[in-house]
Amino acid sequence: MVKIILFSFVLLLTGCASDPIKFNTSVKETFVPIIYSPAPPVIERPELPIHKISAEQLKEDGEVVKFYKATIKTLIGYSKELKKALYEYNKINKSYKAQEDKLKEKFKKNAEELPKE
Repeated sequence: MVKIILFSFVLLLTGCASDPIKFNTSVKETFVPIIYSPAPPVIERPELPIHKISAEQLKEDGEVVKFYKATIKTLIGYSKELKKALYEYNKINKSYKAQEDKLKEKFKKNAEELPKE
């Protein structure tokens, strides 16, 4: 029984494979856009002045406030640097979107011009 099933399976496989395989060797042009994005700038976290306060300075009147004020100014400057970096990337992203739309339009035109098979 097993031999009959095996023989019929082999017979079916040879029947399916009797049609010759046709290879298509024509060359088709394919457009692949490559979009480059520069590496982000290195923005190091600042060392905060409040962390440098000593035990003696904690006891003096007004010293803690001066350190907090310096810390706040440092953090504001740091946040401005981060915002500037994000703004630059946002500009790049918008220009890439415009470039992508132009490329899509160009690809669509090229696809219409290619001969149909």
